[in-house]
Amino acid sequence: MERYAFFRQLGKAVYQIDGAYSVFSKNAKIKPNMLWLLSALNDGQAHTQSQICWDWNFPRTTVNTLVKELEKSGQVTLRPVPGTRRELYVELTPSGKAYADEVLRPVYEMEERLFRRYFAEHDTAFVEDLHRFALAMKQFFLTGDYDEQEDETQ
Repeated sequence: MERYAFFRQLGKAVYQIDGAYSVFSKNAKIKPNMLWLLSALNDGQAHTQSQICWDWNFPRTTVNTLVKELEKSGQVTLRPVPGTRRELYVELTPSGKAYADEVLRPVYEMEERLFRRYFAEHDTAFVEDLHRFALAMKQFFLTGDYDEQEDETQ
C-alpha cells in the first residue's frame, strides 16, 4: 500500500471508530467529549487536565469546560499537584464514580460483546502497534522526529 492510501485508510478507520462512539453518546444523551472524559477519569487514578489533553488529544478549553461542569455538579474534585503552581488533579467523587459507571455501563457491555466476538478470530496486538504508531506520529508531527525506544502503551 502506498503512503497516500495508507494514511487515507488510517484516517477513515479512526473516524469510523470515533463515529461509532458518537452514535453511542447521542443515544445516551451525553456529549461525545464528556463520554471520553468520563472514560478517562473512570480508571481509579488521579489525572491532571494537561495529561488528559495529551492522552486524549482534547483542547485545554474543552477539558476545562467539561471539568468545571462536572465539578459544579459534584462529580469531580480538584486538588493541587504538589510542586506545581497551577496544575490540578481531577478525580471522580463517589457520586461521580457512580455516575460514570452508570453512563459507561452500556458502552462497556457493548465493547465486551464486540471484543469477545471480534477477537475470538483476530489478534489484539494491533491495538498496541496502533498506539505506538499514534504516539510516534504525534511526536513526529510536533518535533519532526520520534524516539523509537519510547514506549508509552500502558
